[in-house]
This record gives sequence, C-alpha cells and structure tokens, in this order.
Amino acid sequence: MRCVCKGSMRHFRRAARSGSTAVLFSLFLLFLAGCAHKPVRPQNISPPALPPVVTDEYVLQPYDSLEIKFFYNPELNDTVTIRPDGKISLQMIDEVRAAGLTPAQLDDLLTQKYGLLLNRVMITVIVRTFTDQKVYVGGEVFLPQVVTLTGRMNALQAVFLAGGFKPDAKISDVIIVSRGPDNRPIAREVNLKKAISGEMDFEEYRLKPFDIVYVPRTRIASIDQFLSHIYRFIPPQVGFGFTYEVHSDDPDD
Repeated sequence: MRCVCKGSMRHFRRAARSGSTAVLFSLFLLFLAGCAHKPVRPQNISPPALPPVVTDEYVLQPYDSLEIKFFYNPELNDTVTIRPDGKISLQMIDEVRAAGLTPAQLDDLLTQKYGLLLNRVMITVIVRTFTDQKVYVGGEVFLPQVVTLTGRMNALQAVFLAGGFKPDAKISDVIIVSRGPDNRPIAREVNLKKAISGEMDFEEYRLKPFDIVYVPRTRIASIDQFLSHIYRFIPPQVGFGFTYEVHSDDPDD
C-alpha cells in the first residue's frame, strides 16, 4: 500500500498559505490516515525450538511374545517369540526384525510384505507377554543398578530404589536418557529437587522402559576429588602454604 504522507504534506502547506481552516483540518485527517496505513516490514522471527520428542508407544523387545492374526487368512495365524537377535520367523516370508519397532510399525511392515503374496491382507499384531521392563540408575546414588520398571514409575522413585542420593549428588541436574524416534537416544535434564518439593508434574520425570537415569556430581565435589587425587602424587616432604576456595553461582554446588 502506498503512503500518501508526502502528497498530503504538499496540500497541507498550500492550505496553510491560503488560511483555510476547514481545508487544513481535512488535509490533516488525510495525512494521519495515509501514514497510519504505511506498511510494516515483516520481521524474520524464527519459531521457538521444539523439545525433542520421546515416543510414548511401547517398543518391542527380545523375548516378547506376539500373536499375529490374519483376518482373511486365518490359516496363517501364528504366535511367536522375538528371538535374542530381535527377529521373528513367519510363514511365507523371510525373517523380520521386530525388536525396536512398535506393534503398529510391525503391523505395517508385515502388511507390506504379505501384500505382495496375498490378494487381501488385514493383520493384527498383539503383544501377549512382555519381557521384564528395566531402567538403569547410575551416578551419585548409593546402589547403582538395573531397576525393574513396575507400572508407572518416575525418576525419583527409581533413585530411591537405587539407595538414594549420595551427599555429593547434584539433584537439580539429573539426566534421563530415553529412546526417541528410530531408537535414537534423547537426553533431558530434570530438576529432582523440584520433584521432592512437589513442584513437578509426574509426567515430567516419568520413566519409560530402558530409560537411563544418571545423577551427576556437584562441580565442587568433582574439584575436591581431583585435588585429592593430585595430592597423592606429591611427596610428603613438599608442603603447600595455601588454602583454596571454590565459588559457584549454583546453590547446589
């Protein structure tokens, strides 16, 4: 849209010389209207970065028991267990890798393969039994271990099952590593200090099968450990006449 400010200003000056109040007022309104419609250049604003997506669907694992049902070809129905190598064997087709897929993804894969051999294909994949679901808890906990995931469990509960936090644990920066799309690892940082005080929603630190919970050390604790290690290599006859202080802006350090 073209701005009429410059043209209006010329008419405004002519009217001022003629002394016409009505014309002056009319041109003044036209001047304001024209400038108000001056186009604004759009700014290049980048959209906010989206957080990584962690799939909430169950991912098939070795030793899961599956029932494969064919709606139009019931003679092909089968019950199979995913082998340790992650594959299953079915009639008429080659071995198929099932571990790492969701039931829906395996359904799509089997439908595609059998669609090349059968006229009509409708397949349903049912998980009959699940292998034990585990999460791994390590770092600054008293008993680093593999914890059995029972029902809905969060990272704080898993840490307590692993003996609780050590004194040097940095509770505000606990790392949870989960499986994302295509089984790629996705790490997120959670402040379990807020969880302890009830300031976090359960879903924010809820665990999924095979998650890894890592509790880091505070920075000051790491420096103390480093200095203690260095002092072991210093001859006892060599003394140091100084003390040190480590300052941090982080209240947890």
